[in-house]
Amino acid sequence: MPTLKEQGRKKVISRLFDAIAGAIAGSGVRIKAIGVGCPGPLDSKKGIVLSPPNLPDWRRVPLKKIIEKKFRLPVAVENDANCAGLGEAMNGAGRKASSMVLLTLGTGIGSAIVLNGKLWTGKGGFASELGHVSIDLNGPKCGCGNKGCIEMYASATAVERRRKAAGKMTAEDIYKAAEKGDKVSRRIVDETAVYLGAAVANIINALDPEVIVLAGGMAKAGEKYFAKIRKAAKERALKESFKGVRIVPAELGEDAGIIGAAWRAKKQ
Repeated sequence: MPTLKEQGRKKVISRLFDAIAGAIAGSGVRIKAIGVGCPGPLDSKKGIVLSPPNLPDWRRVPLKKIIEKKFRLPVAVENDANCAGLGEAMNGAGRKASSMVLLTLGTGIGSAIVLNGKLWTGKGGFASELGHVSIDLNGPKCGCGNKGCIEMYASATAVERRRKAAGKMTAEDIYKAAEKGDKVSRRIVDETAVYLGAAVANIINALDPEVIVLAGGMAKAGEKYFAKIRKAAKERALKESFKGVRIVPAELGEDAGIIGAAWRAKKQ
C-alpha cells in the first residue's frame, strides 16, 4: 500500500500498523517476530530511524519500540535496501554467491553488501550507502547534504527530472519512449546507463564481488539497458577485477525486501 509520506510520520506509522495487522490476520500461523524494512540511515541495533532524506519529518524515530508496544512481539528494523539485498542473496539473484552487492534503483538509490549470507553493516550500522558516493564534487546538491551523489544522476527521480523539460513522465514511461525511438528519452536512458556503469565500476574496484544485482523499477528496462551498463562498467573498472563479475537484474521484484526482512527478524 502507498505510505502517503506526504501526510506525515503519524500517517505512515498508522498505515504500517494496518499492514502488519493485515499480514498477521491473514497468515494462518503463529507469528514469532516482525521484520521491518525502512529507509536509512538508521540504527538497526536499537531500531531507531535517524534521518532518511526521503522521509523529511522522520528524525530519531524509535520505530522498533513503537511497533513492539503495539503488537507485543520482537521486532527487527533494518535498512530497506539491506532487506532487499538479504532477500536476493538468500533466495534470489545472489544465491550461492559468496559476495553480492545490490543497488535498488527507485526514488533514490539504496544498496546492500552481503558476504557469506551476512549483511555488512560497518562499525555503526551505516555501511553500504553507495547511492551517496559522489561522482561530481560540483554536482547538484543531494538530500543527504552532499553534492554530486550517484543518486542525483541514476535514480528514477533523477531520470524523471532530466526529462521534465520535455513534459512530465515517469521513469517507466521514459524507458518505454526510448524503446520506441524517442530521441530525448533515449539520450537520457543512455546517460543513465553510463552513470550506473561508473557506479558499478567503483563497486567492482573497491569490493571485487561475485555478483552485482540491480533492483527496482528501472532494473526492468531490459537486456539492452543492462548491456549498456556492463559496457560502461567494463570501460572504467580494473581489467582483472571486472573478470568474472556478474551484473544482473534482481529476481524477486518487490518481494525481495519482504523476504529479507523476514530473514532479519528470524536471525535477530
